[in-house]
Amino acid sequence: MTNAMSINNNIYQSRLATSQKAQFLEQKLEAIDDEQGFLGSIWNGMKEITTLGVSQSDCEKMLDKYKSGEISFEEAVNYLDEFDSKQETMSNLLSNIITGVGAIIAVGVTGPVGWAAAFATGAPVGALLKTGIKFADRATNDVEGDALDGKQMVKDAISGAITGAASAVSGSECFIYKGLQANGLLPVSGIADSVLKGTLCGVECGAMAGSASYMTDVAFGDKEFSFGELTDTALTSALVSGTVGGVVGATTYGLDVNNLAQTATSKGKLFKDSILSSTRKVGGEIERDLLDI
Repeated sequence: MTNAMSINNNIYQSRLATSQKAQFLEQKLEAIDDEQGFLGSIWNGMKEITTLGVSQSDCEKMLDKYKSGEISFEEAVNYLDEFDSKQETMSNLLSNIITGVGAIIAVGVTGPVGWAAAFATGAPVGALLKTGIKFADRATNDVEGDALDGKQMVKDAISGAITGAASAVSGSECFIYKGLQANGLLPVSGIADSVLKGTLCGVECGAMAGSASYMTDVAFGDKEFSFGELTDTALTSALVSGTVGGVVGATTYGLDVNNLAQTATSKGKLFKDSILSSTRKVGGEIERDLLDI
């Protein structure tokens, strides 16, 4: 009898522990969700649609697996930590991409410029853009007072200035692209040329932006320096920014292709004038024949 009661008590304690741990995991996921501003929501939404990467729905399914005993508590915690880390990384990366593109546009409207002008224009634009973007991101989460984090705004301004300057120089000069072009290693042209240039520029400024953000966190004591983590951040930023750069390159080419419409219109006018001229010529010949009669 005593043994039976002891066994039942152990089962009860086990179930209670599982229930408490499940509650902890649910609260942890809720806290992660509360920290998501519009950038995190956009990235999570993309993963929900494409099923590429761990989304919040996947985390909820994981909790069900823990409750049913399919996975351990440690596995569940690691799963949520990984999700949280990826969301933070990609939210920062999205802000860097927007900042970089904004700086390139701000400098690019005046045409190709030198390094000094690119830095002078890109740095302040980048600082304003990233500070504003990250402020809006924090303002749209559910963490009270997070939007007015002065320290974070200073960090955003510093990393944004670096990102803006690097992107402006990259977009204006694109060191990698011009180096390859100068050595005759770019035999392509047209849209392939635009996509390649955009990709290389994206890789370059993405790596710089990712590294700048990471080192800013290290400088402010929010992260311990790790060469491996720095490399991982730079590579991730380069990969995503390179992809975005390729898309931007294709889009830019597409906008340039609008010149084809003008060419077509011009050709159409020539064709129309040719038809009218031929018509007048034929009409004149008919008229002369009639007069001869």
